[in-house]
Amino acid sequence: MKLICPTCGAIASAETWLNDAVCRDVLAAIAALPAPLPKAALGYLGLFRPAERGLSWPKAQRIVGELVTLIGAGWVSSPGKVDRTCGPAVWARAMEQMVEQRVRLTLPMKSHNYLRTVAWELADEVDRRQEAAIRKGPPRQAVKTYDPLEKARREFDEKVASGQVSPGFKSMLERIGKIDDDRE
Repeated sequence: MKLICPTCGAIASAETWLNDAVCRDVLAAIAALPAPLPKAALGYLGLFRPAERGLSWPKAQRIVGELVTLIGAGWVSSPGKVDRTCGPAVWARAMEQMVEQRVRLTLPMKSHNYLRTVAWELADEVDRRQEAAIRKGPPRQAVKTYDPLEKARREFDEKVASGQVSPGFKSMLERIGKIDDDRE
């Protein structure tokens, strides 16, 4: 039985696919990607296939290894822009978008730079929507802060005013001027 890879166009028997260690590694790496990336990654891999022949397994292994590193970082960067968090769903959408636009791309792809750009734009949009949702939500109450010593001062003043301090301590405070008639 011969199998044809719909992405790269390679033709081989099922046994060949299983016997090739590099092929097994590539397929295992793709299968290990978090959902929904495996399906999107297969389509994306096809963008690197030369027009006249199939994509070699060693090249596919290099490309998938680079993808694993990109996706595993958890963020995406674009030159001159702020890094954005980028989860598997955003990476998958970016890959799917590129596959849909394949007629407008210069193929075969040479690097993941355009993928980074598309993923950054999608991640930026996600961040914008999250920020807008936060801003539309109920306003948060300001946290009341106070000087920790202010509470101690108030408690001390209340004790002095109510006469809860010893007479000796009260006379000492009067001598150093801490208690006067204006203080309450």
